[in-house]
Amino acid sequence: MEKTSRQKIITYYTDVAKKNRLLTYPSMAAMFVTLIFYYIGMHFLTNGKRYASMFFVAVFFMSSCSFSFAVFAERTGFTGAQETYSAVVEPSDVSLAVVKPVNPVVEEILEETNVVASEHDEEAETFTLDDLLKQHEHDHSIGVYDDHAEEQPGTDADADAAFGFDNSDWRLVLINKQHPIADDYDFKLGTFTSGMRCDERVIEDLLLMMQAAKKDGLNLVVRSPYRTSDHQEDNFNTRIKSYMRQGLSYMEAYKATSIVITVPGCSEHEVGLAFDITSDSFIELKQGFADTEEGKWLEEHSYEYGFILRYPSGKEYITGIEYEPWHFRYVGREAASTMKEEDLCLEEFWDKYL
Repeated sequence: MEKTSRQKIITYYTDVAKKNRLLTYPSMAAMFVTLIFYYIGMHFLTNGKRYASMFFVAVFFMSSCSFSFAVFAERTGFTGAQETYSAVVEPSDVSLAVVKPVNPVVEEILEETNVVASEHDEEAETFTLDDLLKQHEHDHSIGVYDDHAEEQPGTDADADAAFGFDNSDWRLVLINKQHPIADDYDFKLGTFTSGMRCDERVIEDLLLMMQAAKKDGLNLVVRSPYRTSDHQEDNFNTRIKSYMRQGLSYMEAYKATSIVITVPGCSEHEVGLAFDITSDSFIELKQGFADTEEGKWLEEHSYEYGFILRYPSGKEYITGIEYEPWHFRYVGREAASTMKEEDLCLEEFWDKYL
């Protein structure tokens, strides 16, 4: 009967040891090392398919996961993901991408539910200008809260223009899927008697903007301002469960959710700088808000008070979130004016100036 490879190895080194006693111990050591490599080789040979499957699963996850696709593709030049998912990528210095599922079931669910980027809270309260002014009706120490105050949008930008932009400026902090909220990020919440909360440093310009709109006959409504991390996580998980009930797998539901809701820990709502703003006649957070008088007014004038449309149309491949005509982010008047003038989203602004 033919000897096995293992038996041949043992026989070979045993014969060497018998022929020369001085080589006994070296032969045994060499045999031991050879057998180790033999067993390792046999293990991978017999389990090759299993390891190959694990490798391809890992590659698939890295190439399609909303957390890691942009970084993975940039560092490795990997393009195989395009065989499974189509990426909406246009030339840009900003290495971010939105990976959209080509699964027709996913696309159909997104269309039917009109989920266009619900970085919002379905059950969030709404706050009108009157609601927000209740706390300050007897406080005129700051003229902005006085209905008769003279507003001068843009003056802050003029005063600060000579100083340029600083990446440590709290107004310009970049928060997205690739840049989660830093552990040491600190801010103080300002709380209205109506219950609304946000970064207290934003309140003055927010009220100025809402007062200006009211003078033009428009009633802006704030919805879903500051949101805790736990609240953001609940929103994210609720959306995943909703998609899974509609027939998606967990991974499909996760991908669909990450396109329309910012991953917990990566939302500007969690630092009190983001506001969902609509009107008293169009409360829903849908893209149709862009066609309302309030939506048009905000698009044209919000920068004058330091706010930007955070997720503009045509920038989805950079922001990682679909078009949200209601989602406004405070960045300060100088930066907002620059972004408005040069048609930049926050990621592009960082790439160019910071």
